Amino acid sequence: MADSRSSDGEKERRRSVNCSRGKNEAMKVIFTDPQILDCYICCEPLSVPVYQCENGHISCSSCCSKVHNKCPSCSLAIGYIRCRAIEKVLESIKIPCQNSKYGCKITMNLNQINEHETSCPYEPCSCPISDCSYVDSAEHLGSHFRKRHQDSAKSFLYNSRFTICLNSGDRYRIFQAENDDALFVLSYSFEIFGNAVTLSRIGSPLSEKKFCYDIKAKSQGSVLSLQSVAKEIQRWTEDPPFKGSLLIPNEFFGSSSAQTILEIRIWPSR
Repeated sequence: MADSRSSDGEKERRRSVNCSRGKNEAMKVIFTDPQILDCYICCEPLSVPVYQCENGHISCSSCCSKVHNKCPSCSLAIGYIRCRAIEKVLESIKIPCQNSKYGCKITMNLNQINEHETSCPYEPCSCPISDCSYVDSAEHLGSHFRKRHQDSAKSFLYNSRFTICLNSGDRYRIFQAENDDALFVLSYSFEIFGNAVTLSRIGSPLSEKKFCYDIKAKSQGSVLSLQSVAKEIQRWTEDPPFKGSLLIPNEFFGSSSAQTILEIRIWPSR
């Protein structure tokens, strides 16, 4: 008897939970087969209007004309009967961006996922310290670096010139802005005719924030200079692109010099 009462009580509890859910309250739904809402023809997420053949095969409207209104699955006519049920399902589904944990607040319809995520400015970035696996938005990455790796970067202020000295064998140098914790990497690569220097910012290429910089190499009254816009990179590697670099000829500092002294200025573009 006790088991029966317990079972009845559990059923009543579940019933009350279901009844208490409001008519317009959102429900979390898990699709075990994400392709169930894909077009049978182009295999991309369906968008309204949706059409079906008499056998129930579904297609987006643009694909119906591509196959001359002949269902490729069963050869029956397609493109004349709307599938209202699937259309209502599509209109009710809202999916968060895959970068929501990195700060993106946008939710979208199923057919908008690919377009949004190829232009989402919240793409995660990796810590430039080689043995650190931290990944997050550029903003949070800056805070992480300040707390964990502060001694691994040179701090600077925007629009203020600072000087660095690169020794033979140095491949890169990390800078962190005191203004907003933004991270920059100066890459120093060895080429046939000299050394190539370029500056990048750790951040999403789709970010609205852009930064300009100039680099000057001085030696015996001669000056080599480069002014450019910092390339946005999500992950730093030791093989920077040669294009857009300041090339310092081998003989510029003299054969006896084992150091490269650079003067650098970085500022936000307007």
